[in-house]
Amino acid sequence: MADPRVAKSAKDTSLFGEKKPFAGSVVWACAVYSLVPLVGVVFVPFIYLFGVVAVAKGDGRNRQSALGAMAAGLLILLVQLVLWWLLYAVPKWGVQV
Repeated sequence: MADPRVAKSAKDTSLFGEKKPFAGSVVWACAVYSLVPLVGVVFVPFIYLFGVVAVAKGDGRNRQSALGAMAAGLLILLVQLVLWWLLYAVPKWGVQV
């Protein structure tokens, strides 16, 4: 009888887990980095650059995750633009008072 604590294959004991496609991983990384207020807007174009590559070359799961990150990137871009606008507008509001 086999011991259930013993790993069944090398895949079960892999230190790094499942290997994922490069473009899909970069898309999600850029989406996470773009959440940084004001500085994150730099990463938004890379979401779409690598997202197109991931959609074109990816399988079903990779394609779905890349499309999800691209949709999130649009929302993040809108929030980032509002933050940049506030950075510009708030000092003007202070002078008017």
